[in-house]
Amino acid sequence: KLNKRENLSEVRERALKRANYSCEWPECNSNKWLELAHLTAIGMGGKNNKIAADMNNVSILCKHHHDVFDGRQRVGLKLAYTELLRGFLLLKWNKK
Repeated sequence: KLNKRENLSEVRERALKRANYSCEWPECNSNKWLELAHLTAIGMGGKNNKIAADMNNVSILCKHHHDVFDGRQRVGLKLAYTELLRGFLLLKWNKK
């Protein structure tokens, strides 16, 4: 069994490099208070280890956007979701 702390540390470092050490939320380039966010929750205490270290299940987010994503932040929510939708649509439109 992999040591969870070491494994997540490695995943976090790879995710930080992939994100160029900045928040991956569209239109946010913050490089402060960066956190590893799991797109599909791994459960309290990391019960779902199979996806905990999956690079396709993680994103680097600043503290504010991680709180928005996890539902802990209400202030600025409309703006954050507008940025997210705009970023998604720009990607979609540029693929055409």
